[in-house]
Amino acid sequence: MKHRWLSVLSVLGITLVYGLKLPGQAQNSGAPSAPSVEERLSATDAAGAVTKPAQKPQVLAGPVADTVLSPLGGYGTSPPPDTGPYDAPDFAPITELNKQLPTWIQFGLEERFRWERPSGSGFKPHTDDAYFLNRLRFGMSLQPTSWLRLLAQFQDARPMFLKPPVGPPNEVKWDLKQAYVELGGSETSPVTVRVGRQIIDYNSTIFGNSEWRNQGRSYDAAVMNIHLDRYRLGIFAASIVNPLDIGISHHLDGNNVYGLYGGIERVIPKSVIEPFLLWRVAPSVAVETTATTKTGKLDEKALGFRLRGKQIHNFDYRIEVIGERGSAGSNDISAWATTFGVGYRFSSLPGVPRIFGGYDFASGDRNPTDGVHNTFDVMYPNAHDRFGIADQFGWQNLVSYRGGVTVRLHRRLFVVGQYLDFRLANAQDGIYNVSGGLIARDKTGMSGTHVGKSVETYAWYELNRRISFGAGIAHIFPGTFLRTATQGAAYTYPYVVLNFMDGKRLLEVP
Repeated sequence: MKHRWLSVLSVLGITLVYGLKLPGQAQNSGAPSAPSVEERLSATDAAGAVTKPAQKPQVLAGPVADTVLSPLGGYGTSPPPDTGPYDAPDFAPITELNKQLPTWIQFGLEERFRWERPSGSGFKPHTDDAYFLNRLRFGMSLQPTSWLRLLAQFQDARPMFLKPPVGPPNEVKWDLKQAYVELGGSETSPVTVRVGRQIIDYNSTIFGNSEWRNQGRSYDAAVMNIHLDRYRLGIFAASIVNPLDIGISHHLDGNNVYGLYGGIERVIPKSVIEPFLLWRVAPSVAVETTATTKTGKLDEKALGFRLRGKQIHNFDYRIEVIGERGSAGSNDISAWATTFGVGYRFSSLPGVPRIFGGYDFASGDRNPTDGVHNTFDVMYPNAHDRFGIADQFGWQNLVSYRGGVTVRLHRRLFVVGQYLDFRLANAQDGIYNVSGGLIARDKTGMSGTHVGKSVETYAWYELNRRISFGAGIAHIFPGTFLRTATQGAAYTYPYVVLNFMDGKRLLEVP
């Protein structure tokens, strides 16, 4: 039955691409996507001086990842890429190795080292911790022809000095991060097919790769991307990989997501319209019931659209609305969520400051035993900076307001300051973490709706094309709800991170 539905979705998607093509001549792209690392590097020479690209940047055959190209992996406030010169020459041993090899075989190396010292975890006192997180990735890309590519990448993620228990996502040793075959990946190909273990990052709010986590997220998937003029469509069937402490991880049988993710450019100037349909199934989830049966099968559909644009007289914006319907065991599902953000860049001022603001809403559940599940299911989002860099709350039963500013202090140094306020959408439901787990709930609704507020700042500095540094700190002041429904401790999260990336970039969306 599931495969038959997937076939129907595929036919519908192809029909959409070929059938909805509007008349008119092609124009320049309305909202150019963020440049890939290779494109950004081609704009600078070995010493870091700016030069013109040798050729037109490659046009990707599918939607560009929301966050994989961002240094922080954040949702909407990460610094934009800069094209100015660097302050230090490159240290690039893998790149030098690749120059000595045939062009059809290339290696890539990534190393990330991060220090964290959270306090007040779980909003409980005396829960301080201090530790290091190290992540090493090494892989190889084989491309014997322009239309065929094979890629494999391993990953070793380990914590140091972390208090027990230790395991995923912080410790995932000697795992297979990616292993896939890609067909039709050339610059002129309108269709690309990728099969195997890979990342999928069409939409950071509900279906992404969560790169900030020590192990990140991978999917065992089959993905087809179609790109014709200003239309694009991704068709996929995926199972999330469940990480193990050590060794090659595997996906959970029956825990699948099928989807269509589209994109239409130049309908609205300098903007992209992205309609999408996700179908999630799982063999067992918790259900609302007063009977002895506490679990049931999940059959959930999420239908939504996102509208985003930038470089509109220095403005940029995002609007997204998602509705969820289906069933969880004997329960009906009826939930929805929306997000809106806007920014403005003062291009003529020193530091090119960008001010931004945002609003998020996700529905909650008033009655946990009425047989209708109204809490929005966030599925598989990118965890970092979705609701601030503290990463404590998820997009469920939540109302969030955000405001802040980004300033460039140096040509490769950006600083961000932001303020967030969190409230419950429904007082009878609870507050959830970024993975969908319940933090606290007061079914009476007597604890109020004000969860708390967060004050945050972080910075990012690119030393050269391979090495970058970041640091930040966030502090959550508990509101009435957290002070009543939990032990009410404030949460503080400081971090310092070092990134090194060399050789062929292997973490790419299809």
